Amino acid sequence: MRRIGAGLVVCVALAGCGDEDGGEGLQGRTLRLVERAETDAVVDLEPTGDSAGDVLTFVNPLFDEANTVQVGTDQGYCVRVQAGVSWECTWTAFLGDGQLTVAGPFYDTRDSTLAITGGTGAFQGAHGQMRLEFRDPQGKELNFIYEILLEN
Repeated sequence: MRRIGAGLVVCVALAGCGDEDGGEGLQGRTLRLVERAETDAVVDLEPTGDSAGDVLTFVNPLFDEANTVQVGTDQGYCVRVQAGVSWECTWTAFLGDGQLTVAGPFYDTRDSTLAITGGTGAFQGAHGQMRLEFRDPQGKELNFIYEILLEN
């Protein structure tokens, strides 16, 4: 079973983050971090084995882009929708100056794009997308690239 999770980080803690003009009344920000999938647990519902309806839960650490400094944690859940292919997930990243929530697919063998559905604190009113990329074939470390739009 693939491990999965997600997250975000405070801009001051990350290399490679910056502000860009997101258009009318919007400010864009790209944030990069690494999630280490250490606590993933799957509840295996009938039928036994990988099947639709199984549930995966997690609380994992989030690190800066260099994968050296922990900058937060994430927690969430995924429901298996197609055995061996994909999960549908929702999770929250907890950072020093706020939280970000995402929702969308996690694919077993390819990268994913999820929607940023909201935020708190410095991320209040956030929307945009998060690209999830495998750092290793087992999915124990994942890159998260948040393309955040915030209203000015």
